[in-house]
Amino acid sequence: MKKIIFNGFYGYQNTGDDAFVEISSWGNQYYWHNQNPALFTGNPLPISLTPIKNVYPTNNTNRLIQKLSVFKESLSADYFINAGGSVFSKITPLSDIIFAEKAGILNKSLKHGSIGVSLGPFQSVEDEKKVIEYLKKSSFLSLRDSESFEYAKSLDLNYEPIRAFDLAALLSECFGDMEKITLEPLVKKKTIGVSVCNYERFHNGDLENENRRNQFVKDVLKLLSENPEIHFKFFIFNGNKKIGDEQLTKEIISQLPQQNISVIPYMNNVKSVWQEIKNCDFIISTRLHASVFACYANVPFVLIEYHRKCADFLMDIGYDENRRVYDAQKPAGEVTDGILSILAGNYRYPSNIQETIERARLNFTKIRL
Repeated sequence: MKKIIFNGFYGYQNTGDDAFVEISSWGNQYYWHNQNPALFTGNPLPISLTPIKNVYPTNNTNRLIQKLSVFKESLSADYFINAGGSVFSKITPLSDIIFAEKAGILNKSLKHGSIGVSLGPFQSVEDEKKVIEYLKKSSFLSLRDSESFEYAKSLDLNYEPIRAFDLAALLSECFGDMEKITLEPLVKKKTIGVSVCNYERFHNGDLENENRRNQFVKDVLKLLSENPEIHFKFFIFNGNKKIGDEQLTKEIISQLPQQNISVIPYMNNVKSVWQEIKNCDFIISTRLHASVFACYANVPFVLIEYHRKCADFLMDIGYDENRRVYDAQKPAGEVTDGILSILAGNYRYPSNIQETIERARLNFTKIRL
């Protein structure tokens, strides 16, 4: 049995990253047949179906102690694997990767690798060099998007990078929940799930564009709220107090009729969030992984493309081009009419769902530990 440490942006109360923990721990057992509970950086970790262990000491927020714990566990580990998300925009001197590498000076058998990740955008030329250096010392790399894959192929690595897909595409398989939903005509109350987030304010971006995007969501929801048979279920996908979704969600809710609204707060249980998404009739989201959950739960959705990764995802799954709203660049009335049409039963499911599930499996099946 192998001792594996998984690393990522875990422990920040983000449901998308929680899903990477869920799938990595499950894939560790199901595909790699490793019965040892996987270890994860981050604190607190989500509740998962598969047993996991925390590298960081429980309830200890001292950063130095956390890093020393990574070093200590890496001394006896077989693999240090970065799993899921945009983990490679930079590698800082105090990152868990660096402390695992230092342990590798003593533990010569420790191997590094990455699954289901994106590369870039890099914060500086120096950051890009550090990432390339790390990848060249790694043993394997599977990418979730085509742009990252093409970039990795240009690096002359001593192994072949793998064109895989987002780990969260395996949620339906992980939960044994792969049936397709049949849409019924709009003759009873329908539930529309909503997941919003800010972006530019946290990345020194164009706040006018962020405000325009948020106003678009408000306009669409106001138009939809004119139908008394529609119930809105708001999801707090990111519950972080500083960079999370709660403030924006409350702002949008305050402008809607209050009788048809419920709120699902951040939950550190991916299966529970999955079930809440699955119980919706439609999802409108800015959060990428709210739409990823919807897609693989076979719930119709529209994704506001605030970032390149959103457009990449929609193209990969074969989303209906006529239904795309891009970065809130269609009239709110037109989008509202489209959603009502979908609720009436007129929806074409993305054409590449099964293909992307098979590619997501490559994160595990193409890598032999």
